[in-house]
Amino acid sequence: MLFGRTDETHRIDELLTAARQGHSGVLVLRGEAGIGKTALLEYAIGAAPDMRICSIRGWEPERELAFAGLAQFVLPHRHRLDDLPPAQSRALRGAVALGPAESADRFSVYVATLGLLGLLAENAPVLLTVDDAHVLDAPSAEALAFSCRRLVAEGIVVLVASRLPESAAPSAGALLSLPLTRLDEDAAARLVAQRSGLRPHRDLVRQLVRGTGGNPMALLETLNHLSPAQLTGRQPAPGLVPAGTTAALLFERRVATLGAPARAALLLLAASSSARLSAALEAAEIMQIPRDAFDELEAERLVTFDGPLARFSHPLIATAALSAAGPGQRRAAHRVLAAVLISPDQADERAMHLAEATLGTNEKVADALEQVAGVSRARSGYAAAVSALERAAALSEDDSSRARRLYLAAADAQLAGLNARAREMLIAADGLARDVRMRVAVAAGRSRVEAFSGHPALAHRILREAATSLRDEEPVRRAELLTDSAMAALLAGDSRAAMAAAEEAERIPADPSASTRLVTRLVRGITLMHLGRHRDGVLMLSGCAALARRTGPDRPPIEYMLLGAAAMSWTGQHKIGRDMALPLVDELRGGGALGLLPFGLYALGSAEVRAGRIGAAQAAATEAVELAEATGDVLWRYLGLSLLTLVEAIRGDVDACREHGRTALELRQEHSDYPRDANEAVALLELSLGRYTEAIECLRQGVQHLHPDASPDLVDSNRDMIEAYLRSGRELTGAMRQVIADHLGPANLAIDVAVARRLRGLAAAATNIDECFESALKEHVAAAIPFETARTHLAYGERLRRAGRRVDARIQLRLALEMFERLGATVWSERTRQELTATGESIRTRPTALPLERLTAQEYQVARAVAHGATNREAASALFLSTKTIEFHLGNVYRKLSVRTRTELAVQHPELSAG
Repeated sequence: MLFGRTDETHRIDELLTAARQGHSGVLVLRGEAGIGKTALLEYAIGAAPDMRICSIRGWEPERELAFAGLAQFVLPHRHRLDDLPPAQSRALRGAVALGPAESADRFSVYVATLGLLGLLAENAPVLLTVDDAHVLDAPSAEALAFSCRRLVAEGIVVLVASRLPESAAPSAGALLSLPLTRLDEDAAARLVAQRSGLRPHRDLVRQLVRGTGGNPMALLETLNHLSPAQLTGRQPAPGLVPAGTTAALLFERRVATLGAPARAALLLLAASSSARLSAALEAAEIMQIPRDAFDELEAERLVTFDGPLARFSHPLIATAALSAAGPGQRRAAHRVLAAVLISPDQADERAMHLAEATLGTNEKVADALEQVAGVSRARSGYAAAVSALERAAALSEDDSSRARRLYLAAADAQLAGLNARAREMLIAADGLARDVRMRVAVAAGRSRVEAFSGHPALAHRILREAATSLRDEEPVRRAELLTDSAMAALLAGDSRAAMAAAEEAERIPADPSASTRLVTRLVRGITLMHLGRHRDGVLMLSGCAALARRTGPDRPPIEYMLLGAAAMSWTGQHKIGRDMALPLVDELRGGGALGLLPFGLYALGSAEVRAGRIGAAQAAATEAVELAEATGDVLWRYLGLSLLTLVEAIRGDVDACREHGRTALELRQEHSDYPRDANEAVALLELSLGRYTEAIECLRQGVQHLHPDASPDLVDSNRDMIEAYLRSGRELTGAMRQVIADHLGPANLAIDVAVARRLRGLAAAATNIDECFESALKEHVAAAIPFETARTHLAYGERLRRAGRRVDARIQLRLALEMFERLGATVWSERTRQELTATGESIRTRPTALPLERLTAQEYQVARAVAHGATNREAASALFLSTKTIEFHLGNVYRKLSVRTRTELAVQHPELSAG
């Protein structure tokens, strides 16, 4: 029976009721040890007799064993693993040692975990309880958190009990949490009465609550020290419940009252890395601990024995046992436990115990831990591999071995998404390494951490220095470093530095790899375009598509191919960019490669927005942001948010645009050097609203963030900045006039020429309006960017109306309105309507949203997958959702679009299946 938990049980009941109706929900119960988290989980289990119950419990000794917690969930349901897609099934089997180790992106295991949850909920709602989540191994915690964030309509409830505050548990940071508070005096009195069978005196209850902080476990433990007379107030109870007493302290007292043999037996159980009793019993025999010592532990209700397993009545008992022992006693216990773990399948546990038993350094133990890390890595348990390698580095007997192991640990940390930890280890490894090759490897690892955590410019400098240190000893490796440094500079928006690195790589007398050739072409092509040499830039980029599509051993890394696809869109070749990005995104989906999928979605969305497929762009950007949040990749999240902000700026979704823009700009705070995409997207919104001063300031901030000492010429070179100046009546600077002039030549991209002529038209005398805008519209035909074409029609119509040519103005404004409405650009449409009204035209009723605009981003993705012929299960696998969530979204799609079948969906909305 629970006391004082009415609100909490009500929340749990609501979740269980919703699950029975097909909805999913997650709740994290947070609070100190003994506050009642486990009791609430037990309440939920008792309240769900009609649901499938699954349970996981974290255990401190297994904290470094990769996927030990997840195995508790998977093993009882191993018969369903064959129902998962083959790649997911293999990944999950390998992770929990039900099959050969599967070297894969760790997210393959996470997606498979979600898939298994969805399978279990197909025939009945599911309740998954996770107790002591704060001591779960990190890979299991991440897998569960990922799954929880993707639940929608499966009929699954996940209740998590954790001792950590939200800020200390990043894997569950985005999940709804409920902090548990102390019991008040009334609830405490009822709890004591129920447990003791006596009605406690109110003064004693007040003393108990004050002394224990209202902690239920501390209250109940204190009852063991009180007589019936003290409970009822007939005798005083001085000093038994001092202020600040906690459950942990009370367990320490109970451990202290045990006999020496029982304390030694308890220490063996606490130090053991497994719940199996056999190792502790063998160790006890070696240490000559009598068997009745274990009987004492059971009699004191500290440990329960269930066949071959030993379980603590509460995890704090193990903590108290370890705290009560001295360092030498703990090492001795680990040493004996290692001695009895001689089976080959116990090698991991043995190595861990040997590490805990070692004083000083020991190369043999370090080697054993490195092997443990290899096993964890093979199972995608990268966080566990990090811990094993860090400990191995500490035990290493020389600096070179220590540096090598820290470097390996950092590589695993990156794969685990632990970039800050990886940076610390790489800095330490750099200080220890003496070999040039190791220093270069460390520099390359450090650059990747910096590039993907907000500092691509720093990554560029690190790689340049590493390349310089090699001189001419290893030309191929030096070219690779320079190529990577060029890519980092490109991500930082520093095209000149990228150009210098690419040209240097090209001059090295070595047979360049496909990666070097691709990146060199990319960087040089983009840089030439930034420098105004657009025809040369396009020629340079024209060969990138073929290089990016290579297969076989000479194929460039997929991130380079994605950069190539994004570059095509940046430089006006968005059709080629989309053709490149689509198969790469499908490949990443099929392989469950969530680490790079957000970048792929960004590259695809960048092409879609320029092609005028705004719904597709929004869906890609939204998914990129969601996945980047789940994977912890800040750079991909920033790029996804910037693209989403751009889409919302075009659509005129003011609140969402400003919210996402603000979030992106927070990621782009000082000490980061991301490109200024977010500033430019927010500035576009301000421009559309006629807030020209705000648009100008936002663009200035974007440039000055990357270049604090930027010259006015650099700040004033943005085309939207020039338009804001013109529309607000400001005098153009010399730099702005030069930008317009530079973009008018025949060697420029069509879109650059078109926009330059539009800007010239906005500033032109009335007699030159037609020449400027008509020539701009001709260039727009070649550029094929509908949004920019519509902006030019609008600007043309505005100038014509102000020149008194209302009839001619209506022609341009009608075209602009039609295009803006097709794009769903509401603010731009409204501006055009106002202009048309000013010409004297009667405006028809504002149209309702286009059918596809009614879909959410996730509904659009589901509709697109189904329109391409995917089954619900195939769509679920591709979108990392459950089958029931696909069914839920598809039902909404059918209702919103007024269709009844997949065939109708594809026929009536062919744009969904385009590409």
